[in-house]
Amino acid sequence: MKNALLRLVFFSLACTLLLSLATAAQAYSYYDNYPQYVVESFSPNGYCYQYDQPSSVTGQNLGRHNNGEVVKVIDWYATDDYCLAVCSNGKIGYIRKNQLTPRYSAEDRNLFRIFSIQPNGYCYMYDQPSSVTGQNLGRYNNGDYVEMIDFYADDNYAKVRGVTTGTYGFIRKDCLVYEDDYKPVQFYVYVNSTDPYGYCYQYDQPSSITGNNLGRHDNGERVGVIDWYAHEEYALVECANGKLGYIRKGCLSY
Repeated sequence: MKNALLRLVFFSLACTLLLSLATAAQAYSYYDNYPQYVVESFSPNGYCYQYDQPSSVTGQNLGRHNNGEVVKVIDWYATDDYCLAVCSNGKIGYIRKNQLTPRYSAEDRNLFRIFSIQPNGYCYMYDQPSSVTGQNLGRYNNGDYVEMIDFYADDNYAKVRGVTTGTYGFIRKDCLVYEDDYKPVQFYVYVNSTDPYGYCYQYDQPSSITGNNLGRHDNGERVGVIDWYAHEEYALVECANGKLGYIRKGCLSY
């Protein structure tokens, strides 16, 4: 009789627990009006995971969610690092806050373009704001578009998303220009140098002393002028080999 009574008590407790869990699960729905966030993860790059506890170590993995997916945040302040969110598959769990961006912010971003002279004509994206400790996520050529996520993420690097690649990471700020400030070739001129005779040099700075020599260009070669007024003595130009740099104005003519 006593054992039967104990079994009845345990059964009642188990039912109560299951009922409370079911009720809790039904309390939150993806279709409820919670704030919407977009998955934008660069570590790991391109996706994030949801856990049943606010920990990737002790928590059970509830599934992967790719960049661009919209999740709804139930409690942004669940822990310092994790928020409680419900995903489109109906699962409720914890996602790291630094892998989510408010949807309104993700849909209203400025476009920037790559404009790099050093390295010449391109730059690299990294998963950390460092070319030393960061993993190289790919090369971006001058003119390529990126979306600006956080210009102030680091003193030297901005957090961006490659428009064509969809990759998130960090690019040096001095390799980025606002879309409206991007300077393609404005007009063409020809090398016509008498000092030195018959050729000139291109540099990565408007100086033959402090600048790195980017190569020799012979008289008659056509170069594209990006900014004639970049410096008092030097114009910013693009040469036939694709390199951007500075050539003395006195060595150029129409």
